Amino acid sequence: MPNPHSLLGKKAFVTGGKRRIGRGIALAFAEAGADVGINDLHDDDDAQHTLQLIRDMGREAELFTADISDSAQVETMFKAFRERFGRIDILANNPFGGTGQHFLELTEKNWDLNIDIGLKGFYLCSQQAAFAMVEQGEGGAIVSTSSVHGSRAWKTDTAYGVAKAGVLRLTESMAVDLGEHGIRCNAILPGHMNTDHEYNPPPPALGSMQPQSHEGIPLRRSGTPEDIGRAAAFLCSDAAGCITGVSLPVDGGLLVTATH
Repeated sequence: MPNPHSLLGKKAFVTGGKRRIGRGIALAFAEAGADVGINDLHDDDDAQHTLQLIRDMGREAELFTADISDSAQVETMFKAFRERFGRIDILANNPFGGTGQHFLELTEKNWDLNIDIGLKGFYLCSQQAAFAMVEQGEGGAIVSTSSVHGSRAWKTDTAYGVAKAGVLRLTESMAVDLGEHGIRCNAILPGHMNTDHEYNPPPPALGSMQPQSHEGIPLRRSGTPEDIGRAAAFLCSDAAGCITGVSLPVDGGLLVTATH
């Protein structure tokens, strides 16, 4: 009986895929059987390490460098991906730009970084992936990394939160417009993350890391890139074949208890 969680034979593309959450998603896709392309601005040790980890699982892997906020670069990148892998079945949108700033200190540059990379870039990449999936005629899956900041406001998260909230709304619109083509679109909301966690070892013991930051988290631990990756792999698999337009918190229960 076929495994509905398998991605065997699928061709997946992870933008911002060379480290942290992006690496977790890329490795989860490979673990489930997909060949994986990753994108980032630069080729470096992080990128090569991620590619090697994917290849060590017996999967094909390739890096595609591009600025996802530039439509011409995005179009060229997706053409190169399809030439390398033959098709695209899965897209994971992951990068973000800028840093947190108090509203009274928020600069136009930081605003633009967050919106151009964390929202416009997701739209540009999703549209190119959708063009290809429609042409292929076999559907597909798009999953986007949002954040609990897209659902609730915290101090200094104005530009980042606006971008992440936009990702949730973009996901809903894509789900409505692309459903007739069999393309499912969902978002993941990470919470407090331990992005330095290595892939495959078990997550830290309950309350063992930065305990002061876990007081409002029911599971009493931070999330890991592996947690996000396996959620993304599920949402892109046949096991989630009737799930689209969903925003899935992977936050240890943080949003359940968050009051601000």
